[in-house]
Amino acid sequence: MVTSRIVVGDVHGCFLTLKKLLFEVVKITSSDFIYFLGDLIDRGPRVKQTVDFVKDLWERGKALSVRGNHEDMLLNAIDDPFALINWEYNGCDATLKGFGVDHPKDIPVDYIHFFESMPFYVELENYVLAHGDLNFDLDDPFEDKHYIVWGRSQRVDPAKIGMRKLIVGHTPTPLDKILDSLNHWKIFLDGGCVYANSPFKKTLGYLCAFDIDKGKLYYTFNCDY
Repeated sequence: MVTSRIVVGDVHGCFLTLKKLLFEVVKITSSDFIYFLGDLIDRGPRVKQTVDFVKDLWERGKALSVRGNHEDMLLNAIDDPFALINWEYNGCDATLKGFGVDHPKDIPVDYIHFFESMPFYVELENYVLAHGDLNFDLDDPFEDKHYIVWGRSQRVDPAKIGMRKLIVGHTPTPLDKILDSLNHWKIFLDGGCVYANSPFKKTLGYLCAFDIDKGKLYYTFNCDY
């Protein structure tokens, strides 16, 4: 029986921070289930450790991750040279280095299958989880898979998703705005953990988790750098 369901924002290879958040701050138990909002990879210093950790939890029935735009870029870059160029501008070096390869096609196939298996969204009784956003201009906002992974907006139309709250990552958001979003129909959970050392993003640097059963936000500052 699941005790608590925890949703975690964009990790981006910050594995030490993820461990601190889950084991020291949230203090997860063996009966908890963890949802990740994608972007496990790229930019951060410990990509493969992050992926191995989440993959192991997934295989043991303890976790699930939606597809982030960075997993999407990796998959597209395998066979598309233009997509590879795009990925190169978005932090792919950390992932390739982590796997000890020069090209995404050389990443072991079981990891590729893992990334491919990530759903675009998850529907729960009171929440919808997606990496980027939903396209509420459509009658069915779940149809636009590209927007689910890449979209960014403040808009939400609860009536189109069964009067459920939408929880998203993707958009680095200051902690005070994340806390405020808990009171609205769209909850932003990407605290920009990987940007902790950026002089241009001084309000970021947090990895956040939300317990959807307790309605409680947990967070910790990046400890990977």
